[in-house]
Amino acid sequence: MPAIGPKSQSCCSATLRTHRYRRTVQRPTPLRTPAVAVFSVALALLAGACGSDAATTGDLGAPATAIGEADAPSISTSAETSTSAATTTSSSTTTTTTSTTTSTSNNTTTSTSTSTTTSAVAVEATVGLLDLSADRIELGVSADGRPIVAEQSGTPGGRRVLVIGVIHGDEDAGVAIVDELRAEPVPDGVELWIVESMNPDGQTNQVRSNDNGVDLNRNFPYKWGPIGVPGDSQFAGTGPASEPETQAMINFMTQLQPDITIWYHQDLFVVNPSQGRDGRIRERYAELTGLPMGEITGGTYTGIAATWARNEFRPDDGVAFIVELGPTLSPIEAITHADAVRTIATEG
Repeated sequence: MPAIGPKSQSCCSATLRTHRYRRTVQRPTPLRTPAVAVFSVALALLAGACGSDAATTGDLGAPATAIGEADAPSISTSAETSTSAATTTSSSTTTTTTSTTTSTSNNTTTSTSTSTTTSAVAVEATVGLLDLSADRIELGVSADGRPIVAEQSGTPGGRRVLVIGVIHGDEDAGVAIVDELRAEPVPDGVELWIVESMNPDGQTNQVRSNDNGVDLNRNFPYKWGPIGVPGDSQFAGTGPASEPETQAMINFMTQLQPDITIWYHQDLFVVNPSQGRDGRIRERYAELTGLPMGEITGGTYTGIAATWARNEFRPDDGVAFIVELGPTLSPIEAITHADAVRTIATEG
């Protein structure tokens, strides 16, 4: 389950405005006068350069006056964030150019302003009210657009048991257990829900993370914390529930309110102990499958899916736990685990 191991993306818009100033100076016509007249003109020009007009227009040999703070080029950045699942972004750019010409008796100043605006549009995943009476529903899509599907069987209105076969893409032995659960009847009084994979991108690519490089089992909102950077195997994402897969599962489970939830992982071959009803059902599952009870170690455990589910729905007696399978799972072992699911679903 734990591993240490770089895809980062940002969705923002920026507005950049630049100014270019060009000054054309019209020199006075040379005077064809006696030397005294020339000397008088020179004195007049010198007095003008030292006067108040020089502070605004500058003298003939001085550089243009510095641009004030209010006129200086400015950069502003804005980001649009959607509370729903954002799967892709697209950008549009608009450029506007305006020119202003100001004339005085001695010079002409032309300023040109160019404004470029880039905006990002978030594309939301399919979230909202789901038809929980259907046998099969699409919960949403992955970061790369693959569907995330839930299947229902058993007794409608019975004890709701949810099984997730894959959350880490390269830990997919749980699919064989899901197949066995499909193959046999569901016990009376049990409403069984199956999500074969909530990480179809990672499963397709045989990597731990989704297509955004995020470890989905560090991305749930309960006690979420920043872990790693893009490319790290436990990168927790840019924020709690930042990924479309996580958002789709939160939307689904919030409506479903399952009584028991099981998440399959590999390959520590263990069930982590707990307390109360949750602890008792974990011990029963371990007994039925031959898995030992033991602490799961080796990672930073914030934003965990099972912990979120247990505390979100029924913190006093809700059951949500991880089953760490071994490196491989034989067909007989898959049947054993499927039988264990049916047993704890019945016993409650």
